[in-house]
Amino acid sequence: MDMRFAMAIALVWGAAAQAADPPAAANPPKTTAASAPAPARAPLKLGVGDVRKYMMPNEYRTALNMPDADKTTVIVQGERAVAPLQSEKAQPVGLGAVYSLFRHPTSAWRLFVPDMSAYAPQPGPPDVVPPREFRWGP
Repeated sequence: MDMRFAMAIALVWGAAAQAADPPAAANPPKTTAASAPAPARAPLKLGVGDVRKYMMPNEYRTALNMPDADKTTVIVQGERAVAPLQSEKAQPVGLGAVYSLFRHPTSAWRLFVPDMSAYAPQPGPPDVVPPREFRWGP
């Protein structure tokens, strides 16, 4: 083993060991009984307080008389018109299937799986609108 290589490894190990040790304090801090812990802070006040101090009287009355958001909610339904996928189209049966097998060899796998279009839900908008609910209060 080359002497320079061995010396380099020894220096690297020494540097790694020195970096891992915590630094020694030259003058450790003196602790005395006279030093008291810091006083505890008062808890944060996160409340708004009286809202009337921050709003004009007419804004306050308007906010109180405003209708509930639940009563004025509007639900909009929409559907995009898109072209059907090739895999969703009906697969031919009988001699038409054999013709389709040679005409479209990449979709020949569809001949060997069940036709899922027979099990698909009927077209139309989904029923996602919640029933109307009447409440006397909040």
